[in-house]
Amino acid sequence: MASFVLVPGAGGMAWYWHRVVPLIHAAGHAAIAVDLPGDDRHAGPAAYAEIAARAIAERRDVVLVAQSLAGFTAPLVCLHAPVRMLVFVNAMIPKPGEMAGAWWDATGAAEAREKSRGAPRLGDGV
Repeated sequence: MASFVLVPGAGGMAWYWHRVVPLIHAAGHAAIAVDLPGDDRHAGPAAYAEIAARAIAERRDVVLVAQSLAGFTAPLVCLHAPVRMLVFVNAMIPKPGEMAGAWWDATGAAEAREKSRGAPRLGDGV
């Protein structure tokens, strides 16, 4: 049995995983959705990593799942807790040493979003 430790992105709410947790349980595994202090402006990836590492505790066979902004947190968790596998779900994956604020410009995410506003979308007869 694996333990899936689920780390949410911005906002930090464990509720984000409410549809995934029952599926993991049904497959015979443990699921631990981590709540992070997303409303605390002084908390950041290091504090989030500490919280996720505490959720892992003494568990073995851990699959750490990081969504969105948790892409900045997950590598820090791996430094402090035993993780068998790291899974990114639509994650913001930084270059080594890159800060979260710099990620947006480095990837061109905002520019791509603007360009896509006029692009045809699936279901628009394309």
